[in-house]
Amino acid sequence: MKLSEYLLTTPYYLFWKGKKLFDSSDQVIDFYIGEMMDYFIMKPIIRKFPQSRIVAKNRHIKKELESLGVAAISWPSFPDVVVMARHAMHEFPIDNVIKIGMAHGVYQFKKFIEAKKYNVFQRFFMTSEEHMMMGEKIGIKCGVAIGCPKLDQAFNGEIDDTYLEELKASLNLDSAKPTVMFSATWDKSGMSAIHLWHDRIEELTDTYNVMVTLHPFMSKRFTDGLRSKKSIVYIDSYNTVPYLMLADVLISDTSSIIGEYCAFNKPIVSFKVDTGTRLTDDIKELIRSISISVQSFDEAKIAIEKSLNNDTLGAAREAANKKFFYALDGKASDRAAEEIVKVLQENNLHADASLMQV
Repeated sequence: MKLSEYLLTTPYYLFWKGKKLFDSSDQVIDFYIGEMMDYFIMKPIIRKFPQSRIVAKNRHIKKELESLGVAAISWPSFPDVVVMARHAMHEFPIDNVIKIGMAHGVYQFKKFIEAKKYNVFQRFFMTSEEHMMMGEKIGIKCGVAIGCPKLDQAFNGEIDDTYLEELKASLNLDSAKPTVMFSATWDKSGMSAIHLWHDRIEELTDTYNVMVTLHPFMSKRFTDGLRSKKSIVYIDSYNTVPYLMLADVLISDTSSIIGEYCAFNKPIVSFKVDTGTRLTDDIKELIRSISISVQSFDEAKIAIEKSLNNDTLGAAREAANKKFFYALDGKASDRAAEEIVKVLQENNLHADASLMQV
């Protein structure tokens, strides 16, 4: 434990204990939003608990949430249970606060961090049984396979053909052209390929509708440069699922967006990346098994055309989906909510039917 965590623990405990003694109206469940993407990852689960509270890491995130019409308070908070999509247990540094965590991406596209950082959670939601078993091999004891709540909207009817047609019209996509989406993971991770395409992407716009989505922490020189290109669609939304559904091909590197896109069993082109301390041989092989692997932008251009005209990897992607997802049935958030209620019951906390809305 860091010194700062030791210094925080005692005052945090005293405030938490005081809340329990003198404020019986305090909320049972908080959903912690450390970055804006966390809200969209957990949103389908948050909806199931209308009496819960959304806690923003700081005032900036609180303001962003409120701009979307989402009521939030700023940390610190003193709940009985906190649900989070990152390893932010140091913000709730006492065992009295029950912690539930979840993966913020599909499957495990990067090497696991140490098991003890998972085992502080009473549950940690993973996207598939294989994902859970991978965790168990390194000592993770709290994993539960539920699927990917973020993708529920694509499989439960929330995003229908009318929604997609309206989105397509709002983006001014040309129906006569195929649509390609470029994505890249964080450039500082050592596992990004953005340097191979960011300055050449407009070469494709005569032939394709081109959309771009980047890791939220991507360096400003890349985000600003791509935003300035008027012939492409730069996606600012944290909810990329509808845009993935519009795309005919995804071009990416080692980003877990590959797993999300694979759910739709459409062609993928991947830039070959062999660096990065959290990139394993298994992950590299998995990505290459479901995509056309390329090493340059010129190769990517050829691969896009090939994948549109002669896609031969559908069966491989279907097999990968069995690794990536517990199910693609639009009910991952239901399974997560049921597990949260089980945690409440196991800890003798309020968990009657009024707490959960299905």
